[in-house]
Amino acid sequence: MVDMEKVKALTSILEERSGLEVREALVRYYDFLTDDEAWDYDTELGFLLNKFNIEVDIPF
Repeated sequence: MVDMEKVKALTSILEERSGLEVREALVRYYDFLTDDEAWDYDTELGFLLNKFNIEVDIPF
């Protein structure tokens, strides 16, 4: 089970340190990944979304 208090704390730290909202920070980070790293990121993200039954609405 996901500990939402930890998620909130980590989100707060990321936003404070980066000066960005979490989604924007992740998008910017993703742009700097190599092709192999981006593939690993996408694979791991897909696994986690599936494991926790999270549906993502594509914004377009």
